[in-house]
Amino acid sequence: MKFVIALTIGTAIIAQATASPRYILRYTESEPLASFLARYSLQLQDTVPGKPIHSIIDPLSRNSATLLQEISDDTDGDVSMESDQTVFLPILSFPGRQSAAFDLLQRAISRLTPVRFGSGTAPIGAISQVAVTQTRANNSWRPHGLGAGIVAIIDTGVDTGHIFFEGSLVPGIDLIAAGGNGSELQGLSEDVMALINPTTTPLLKTKITYLSNGTAPAFPPEYASLASYSKIPIGLGHGTMVAGAVKLVAPNAKLLPIRAFGQNGSGRLFNVIKGMHLAEDRGAKVINLSLNTYSYSPELAQSCDDLSSQGVILVASTGNNGLTQVPSYPASNPKVTGVASVSPTGLRSSFSNAGSSLTWVAAPGEGMMLPFPGNRWAGGWGTSFSAPLVSGLAAKMLVTKPFATYSDLQSALGRSIPSADPHLGEGRLDVFNSMMGL
Repeated sequence: MKFVIALTIGTAIIAQATASPRYILRYTESEPLASFLARYSLQLQDTVPGKPIHSIIDPLSRNSATLLQEISDDTDGDVSMESDQTVFLPILSFPGRQSAAFDLLQRAISRLTPVRFGSGTAPIGAISQVAVTQTRANNSWRPHGLGAGIVAIIDTGVDTGHIFFEGSLVPGIDLIAAGGNGSELQGLSEDVMALINPTTTPLLKTKITYLSNGTAPAFPPEYASLASYSKIPIGLGHGTMVAGAVKLVAPNAKLLPIRAFGQNGSGRLFNVIKGMHLAEDRGAKVINLSLNTYSYSPELAQSCDDLSSQGVILVASTGNNGLTQVPSYPASNPKVTGVASVSPTGLRSSFSNAGSSLTWVAAPGEGMMLPFPGNRWAGGWGTSFSAPLVSGLAAKMLVTKPFATYSDLQSALGRSIPSADPHLGEGRLDVFNSMMGL
């Protein structure tokens, strides 16, 4: 096993794009799309295959509010257009270094003896960590199965060569770089590859000596001259860690990496939406969305409704800004299962958003030991890692109920451990209890 790094990663938040105006268009008019675009001097950039959802740009860079109002006044309900948004991983939203449950994380990473886990290999500390035992996922592996079906991870991609995912991955999708396969290592510079490559930088220590507040993975001080922390992209590792959290609950589930976020932690809302529909096309029954926005998107809401109605289970993180009763999307969609974060003692994490409008259940999200690119392991904090534990439960349900829906998942979560916190929905995730009633 390789050196363990500490990384604080949160959920994703969507902000208004500042580049050339881009829009998301849902178009079902009988008039040809080309004629509509020509009338408003717009250009088609991309289309969701088989869907009336398009990415368009305004080469004239007109005022967005004015253009949207003009189109709204001219058209009816068969045309819906909104500004596309740039998606950022709000890692820096944490006010400082996250150290909650650090002692438990350190205890887990001290146990690096490799054991078989599903079709791959994992250090024993990872599969016996508190997040696994607290949710009783380990008690559920034998009686309730190891998971089934395909879980799509719409994120920064996954390190497809990580030993933890051996036999777990299906061919991925890259919405950032043409020809990519969903690998999180796509496009990394040689300098960064050298930093995470254990053959180049053989860091074999198992004690975390520096804890990042989310700006970069941490390396021990003696390697400071080699590891220029600023060279490591802020988003690197997020998708790999999210995928790892799914597998901690459902070791045999197949994982579909969909790269919609760049290594700088940003992406586009259109690509998130496109990734959701492509996931269904590839046979995914569960889609994990470790992201959130406080700006309502009609198309995101419509796509969530459409996919849920077609039997796809959507799970989303609530966000990491410590807010209560503030709508956050897509978690606030009734057909999406929103997940907040709790501590090892079951209390809501100080950073976790929560509330009846967005939280269906809570799951561990502090000091979790998760896979990181380069066959490494990292500590992570945030609702980004709480949500995939519930996605793992959804994959387990598919073993005995192949056509399970979002309502089946939410019903099963009714058997969670009740919480005194009224903002945590059904309470704390209990995988064993949730599976018992199926």
